[in-house]
Amino acid sequence: MSRNTNHKVAARRMRTALSLGERVASVASRVRGGSVALLYRRSSSDPSPSADGLMKSPVAAHPLPWGEGCVPRVAAQRLACLALCVLFLFACRLDMHVQPKYKPLDPSSFFGDGRSVRPEVPGTVAHGHLRTDELLYTGRVNGQPADQFPFPITRQVLERGRERFNVYCSPCHDYTGNGNGLVVQRGFPPPPSYHIDRLMKAPAGHFFDVITNGYGAMYSYAERVEPRDRWAIVAYIRALQLSQHASLDDVPAQEREHLTGQSK
Repeated sequence: MSRNTNHKVAARRMRTALSLGERVASVASRVRGGSVALLYRRSSSDPSPSADGLMKSPVAAHPLPWGEGCVPRVAAQRLACLALCVLFLFACRLDMHVQPKYKPLDPSSFFGDGRSVRPEVPGTVAHGHLRTDELLYTGRVNGQPADQFPFPITRQVLERGRERFNVYCSPCHDYTGNGNGLVVQRGFPPPPSYHIDRLMKAPAGHFFDVITNGYGAMYSYAERVEPRDRWAIVAYIRALQLSQHASLDDVPAQEREHLTGQSK
């Protein structure tokens, strides 16, 4: 229903309500003026009418016990209340049921393109999607894969990366990153090992880009893993690579003494 049609329906209903209110007011005025006959009751001793509809004896009319003036006043009050209720009912439907608004895909003669639904203002950005940090959201700096992280890598970040890696990555890459996960053991094409020379030398931004956009048989995880968790996974991949290619010199001094003591 278009906006003009809504206005016509609302106007028609308002005219109907006003007409009904005028009729009720007219009846109420006649009642107050005494033009409506009083109600009477027949006593229990009054004879019943015969089969031909004629009374066998005169009927004694007895006025109602509450007096002659009460009936018109009560009737007028009730009719006035009814008129107010009807008016309020129609007014409510005008505001709540027949609202002056456009429904989806309604045409509009107000706008030049004839559409009631307006396009987004150029440059509009949804709340929470103003991604001005190129490194954080793309893994690139000046358009090139970055070999740095957008925030400090702490133990907490690595723990988060391991948890996300085990959920999303280990089915294909296995828990050590060698590319022999459970789905690979069941016939899925194996991914490359993280420990080959090419991926050992790949910048951190490369792994972030693969998680975001997919690569080869791997589909994008952008809808499943938010950017900070992607970086946490990349940090954990670096930890896996280091674990398989670390030398004794890479171990902190206090830990190195512990390791050398165990070897003896």
